[in-house]
Amino acid sequence: MNDSTSPTSPAWPTRWPKTSFTGIWTWLVAGFIAGLFLLVFVITLVNPPPQDVTAAQTDLVLGVQFVIDGLLVILVLGTLPGLSRFTLRELGFRVPNGSAVGLAVAGGLLMIVVANGTAALIDDLSRNPHPQDIVALFKHLHDPPRIAFFALFAVIFAPFSEETMFRIFFFNLGLRYGGFWGGAVLSSILFGIAHGDLYAAVPLALGSVILCAVYYRSRNAYASMISHALFNAVSIVALLLFPKVT
Repeated sequence: MNDSTSPTSPAWPTRWPKTSFTGIWTWLVAGFIAGLFLLVFVITLVNPPPQDVTAAQTDLVLGVQFVIDGLLVILVLGTLPGLSRFTLRELGFRVPNGSAVGLAVAGGLLMIVVANGTAALIDDLSRNPHPQDIVALFKHLHDPPRIAFFALFAVIFAPFSEETMFRIFFFNLGLRYGGFWGGAVLSSILFGIAHGDLYAAVPLALGSVILCAVYYRSRNAYASMISHALFNAVSIVALLLFPKVT
């Protein structure tokens, strides 16, 4: 039985119980996470991080982000089954099949084109090339151990934590009330501002819509994580091979 106000579709036959994503705890968790990201975004607008940073400062930034994101993921995974009335497996945490992996790879490649193309267009129109803040941090890493840690963080931890928060939680919250586009708009706006970079917000938000589509079509949490990881991996390889160009 479909009790949801969100329309059904062949790709995702919604069957949200009437009690899913309702009540004070849903809005407290969603408001806390969204408010935290919005606060970080505003702080970085008022006080942009310096482009010239030391390796130690990069370690500190990654360490703080690792702790904060890790705690938020624990919060989401711990509360999501109760808030959504679905198990984590039903929400997509299961081994992806071949079709889901193929969709994930295609989504990752499309995200590379859309996000990087939009970023290049913004740079061209503004006549002010602006590397994403995390890219500026990476360019100051020169020793292999730090580069390896950064790569593992970007290709494994970041896709898992960010997809858990933005796709599995916020996209489903929006999907429950507003269908695919309700979920895509909500999660993508938050995904864009969560990176704390005004110039990167729009390209990342557009890329996020593709991640929503991958999750929506595959109904698999790991599919959008693979797409996200592929996007980050290609970005890191480009930074290593063509640092001046990127």
